[in-house]
Amino acid sequence: MSVLLDIFRLFAAIAVFLGHTNFYWFFFGNYSGLGPQNGQDYVIIFFVLSGFVISWSIDRKKEYHFKQYLFDRMVRLWSVALPALCLGAVLDHFGRSINPQTYGSIFSADYLSFKYLISSLFLHESWFFSVRPGTNAPFWSLSYEFFYYLIFGAFALLPTLKSKLLVGLAFSLVAGPKVLILLPCWLIGCLSYWGCKKLRSNALVSLAILVSSLYFLISTLAGRWVSWSPTDFPGLGVPPLFYSAKYLDDYAIALALGLLLLSLSRWFSLEMRPIGRLSTLVRTCSKCSFSLYAIHFPLMAFVSANWAGGLLKNTSHLMGTLLVFFSCCFFALLFEFPSKWYRSMIIRKLPLLSQKCGIRS
Repeated sequence: MSVLLDIFRLFAAIAVFLGHTNFYWFFFGNYSGLGPQNGQDYVIIFFVLSGFVISWSIDRKKEYHFKQYLFDRMVRLWSVALPALCLGAVLDHFGRSINPQTYGSIFSADYLSFKYLISSLFLHESWFFSVRPGTNAPFWSLSYEFFYYLIFGAFALLPTLKSKLLVGLAFSLVAGPKVLILLPCWLIGCLSYWGCKKLRSNALVSLAILVSSLYFLISTLAGRWVSWSPTDFPGLGVPPLFYSAKYLDDYAIALALGLLLLSLSRWFSLEMRPIGRLSTLVRTCSKCSFSLYAIHFPLMAFVSANWAGGLLKNTSHLMGTLLVFFSCCFFALLFEFPSKWYRSMIIRKLPLLSQKCGIRS
């Protein structure tokens, strides 16, 4: 099952990235873009996979407590998000000096320091905020993910009912209704994990669920790969709900994916260990998915500004796409791959985390 999750995660990250190559300012991507017209559907796939993986991780770790969970989640997020914010700010600065027209519709200098600060704390989508740090539009979902980590961790790992309610509801209050609207998508991933663990339907039932859920996903996503407009869902991307406006559609996609994972567990159990070079390759490539998501947009804008400014005048749309993709992979090698090393380093530098909080690397 872990290999399938890696495949889905990598596919979703690449789909979001390729979808953004359709923007007209990226080498006239509206004529030669490679990806889907709507990338948000694949963010919902991320949410479902995240709920599944976090539930699996908590379930298999004995004596796992909330402080350790919080440390692990924050290192995972910050080790990629903070470098992405810093690098994005640098790229935006130099890219705007090369060709400011590229940034006309994707960048606002108003309250820029505040935007970066609040985004570094993952509060940029709280309540009816929707703050873009520089050009990094995809960063919105990290705020959602952050709150889902906190809320689920509080209810799953805090020791008493009182503490679960107080802390979990406090996190929910800070998140606000806009973030909570899409929480069911994340929780579907959790339920799918427990279904994979506890349920064992016969092959015929599993096959029927697999075919029906896969048909729904393919028919829905394939159509939007070719033709889609934000106007199909009134309110999407604008106040008050911004990215939560098409929540009913997102619920349907999340439910279909949750059922698909549940049906696949009939043949790909949780206990099945990945073996072989192909599994290793998939696992390695999937480790780039967070970095690809977190930094591709500022890189796209910077590369496109260089092209528009004449510095990359002989670069095609495909070449620009590959340049951004491999730059994201290099970023992942620096910041996403060494996450275990970052945890160990933090514990060494801050021994009180281990001595007082019982946190281990």
